[in-house]
Amino acid sequence: MSFFLKPKVVIWPKNKSLEVFLDKKDNNFFSLDLNLWDDRPEKELESFLFFIRQNKINNCSVLIPDDIAVTKSFVYDTKIESIDKKEVIGLAMGCVNFEINTDSIEYSLVQQENKTIINAIIFDKLKLDKLKNNLAKTGLEINLLRPVSAAITNVISSIYLSEYFFVYPLNTHEYTLFLAKDNQVYLSTNFKGPAFDIQKTLNYAQLYFSTPVKKLYVPENKEIEINSTAQIEKTTYNENQIAQSLSRPGNLPLPVVGCLSDIINSPKDISSLIKPKMNNKKNVLPIIAVAILSFAIVSFIIFLILRKNNEEIIDTDVQSDNTPTSIPVIAQTPTPTIANIDKDIKIQVLNATDISGQAATIKAKLVSLGFENVSIGNATKNATENSIQVKSADISAYFESVLNNDFPATYTTDLKETATYDAVFTIGTKLNLTSATPTEAEDTTVTPTAKVTATPTEAEE
Repeated sequence: MSFFLKPKVVIWPKNKSLEVFLDKKDNNFFSLDLNLWDDRPEKELESFLFFIRQNKINNCSVLIPDDIAVTKSFVYDTKIESIDKKEVIGLAMGCVNFEINTDSIEYSLVQQENKTIINAIIFDKLKLDKLKNNLAKTGLEINLLRPVSAAITNVISSIYLSEYFFVYPLNTHEYTLFLAKDNQVYLSTNFKGPAFDIQKTLNYAQLYFSTPVKKLYVPENKEIEINSTAQIEKTTYNENQIAQSLSRPGNLPLPVVGCLSDIINSPKDISSLIKPKMNNKKNVLPIIAVAILSFAIVSFIIFLILRKNNEEIIDTDVQSDNTPTSIPVIAQTPTPTIANIDKDIKIQVLNATDISGQAATIKAKLVSLGFENVSIGNATKNATENSIQVKSADISAYFESVLNNDFPATYTTDLKETATYDAVFTIGTKLNLTSATPTEAEDTTVTPTAKVTATPTEAEE
């Protein structure tokens, strides 16, 4: 029996890329230029297939964007015990821009005091089938399909049990907004920011809950303009700190943490990390006072010890030799700083060797440095050494300072200003970058939502 847990795997298919996350400390994130939402021939899946075989990955959890798995809720003003699926489809018509059928909707009934909420998740079956077919070609088994909003709710529900809105950034300009309570998402939608009107969604929330929803979670260090006539309490969150508080690597996104954490065991560790913008300074002052007093006491004790030792040394020197000795002064060399460059520059990585997967390895390194606009491919001819072509000396100096050990290369600034890419990496040698070799991922069993059937009376959205 092994005493080491096998790392879980979460894949996050996006519009133009595929992100893979491993539940371990190092080398836990990989990105490929691969769109799994469209049919892909097996040849285009070769790089992904090579990666999963190299890392011995057999199964995974999949994060689904909230525009492909849309959550909507509908209210009946009477209590019902069951409802026919066709009636739910009729209610959902017009809420999404894709076709709905009996195989593309899941729902449950939430009983209130004098009404019933029909909570439905509507899947874009066409895109979902293409995703499943692409993964089937690689031999990967899917343990869990989870919308991004549901994965986040799995974390937040452990520390906040009332109703709340949550804003999560998907990229620079796109966000997911959802309404949730406990471990249940009631509404989800994707929108383009940074400003959006929340009043219409607030009006819908009043149909579900007896009291107005006032809590709104927003990401830290994101300037988001919320337009609403109602009073909203904004609370900031830091997803990196939340991941660390749950003993997960800090670079894992919040939805990934929600997929990896089926049960949250330490809610108290997170409660201090999700905080209102106006902090309670009164409670912090006693802690600061104790810290300052402790520091003063320790400093005074150290001063007495050093003074006593210094007097003993001087006394010994006087007895042995009265000739003064000069004490050399050692100058400290300041640590050089690396000049930052624009992380939005376009980068191309070309593999000019016969070794598969090297371009993807360099891309993963660049992504870890903050570069997102990175494309990979094969060079038209082989090379025998590494080279980096750039448009400016600043870009050359930056990469030489951060990649010199991992990717020694010849640098040239011969790219024209009109060139498509700001930097072109050409791999001509076998890379010495350390790559992760995780063992087989853990199996995760998911209990499906029970389905009920009946015919209701007229509903009000």
